[in-house]
Amino acid sequence: LPAWGCRRAGVAESAPAEPAPSRAEIWAAIQPLAHRYQISPEFIYAIVAAESNFDPRAKNGEARGLMQLSPAAWRAVSPQPYEPTVWSWRDNLEAGIDYLAYSRNYLHRKTVFSYPLLLGAFHYGLTYVEARNFDLRRIPVPDNAIYQELWSGNLSPLGPP
Repeated sequence: LPAWGCRRAGVAESAPAEPAPSRAEIWAAIQPLAHRYQISPEFIYAIVAAESNFDPRAKNGEARGLMQLSPAAWRAVSPQPYEPTVWSWRDNLEAGIDYLAYSRNYLHRKTVFSYPLLLGAFHYGLTYVEARNFDLRRIPVPDNAIYQELWSGNLSPLGPP
């Protein structure tokens, strides 16, 4: 397993040749988006680490990019076409944070919000979490050291770059 204890996702063959951002660039890009939605930037940064190990070309199943967004999650928050926009690390980051906020709002409307449920909704999808009646005992913790820390309540398991 690479750093952060996550499995290495595949790398897209069709991803554009946009230079990969540094962790400091990702951290800086998170700040205004985190402020917009009042979500901890450390929490978002940890999700990027857990989902893609900071690799904007990461590909796992149908999930793509820094935030490992599926087409369904993308469509829920972005009018832009999934391909090729998902490969722009800035667009992917913005859509991923938009989806976090969308999921948080959905969970609040259902009066079931908790950070572990938000993580489950982000990682598995809102439909998956709702199909399990928002019951954390029925949602597996991803096999990833960062997700395990986040799930246990440590919302900032990584320091900024």
